[in-house]
Amino acid sequence: MKDAIETSTVAFAAIVAIVLIFAAVLGLRSFIETKRRRKTRAKTDAEAWTELLGKQLQIAPASVGDTEAAAALDRARKLHYGAVQRLKTAKKRKQFERVRTYALAGLHNLNIMRRRLGKAPGPQGPIPFNAGAKAAKRDDNTRDVATGPSTGLPF
Repeated sequence: MKDAIETSTVAFAAIVAIVLIFAAVLGLRSFIETKRRRKTRAKTDAEAWTELLGKQLQIAPASVGDTEAAAALDRARKLHYGAVQRLKTAKKRKQFERVRTYALAGLHNLNIMRRRLGKAPGPQGPIPFNAGAKAAKRDDNTRDVATGPSTGLPF
């Protein structure tokens, strides 16, 4: 009787150990796959926003008479250059997110230029990283819904 109890206890412990190992392996695979998908999504978003900023810069005027509008256009060009350079070397999700932030900040600067010139704003995205304090001030040209390549909404 004692041998049967010991055998069943060992068998139960072995089954529990196998189930726990199997669950850990599945959990680790799921974690790795989720991390890979997030990185791919961040890369796709960064590429899309950078491409959109580049296309918007192509249709922007070459020179602007207003000094503040010219400064905003120059900042947008510098941010686009920085985004393109970082996109070439980015390997991690956070790096791709930083590239996306640069592109969004560039689009924000292009919209500043357009407003200064009295034109309608172009594509908009989420608020750039350095405009958090200004979020309370709104104007009629700002929408609550983010638009752009990754959202599927029209500009």
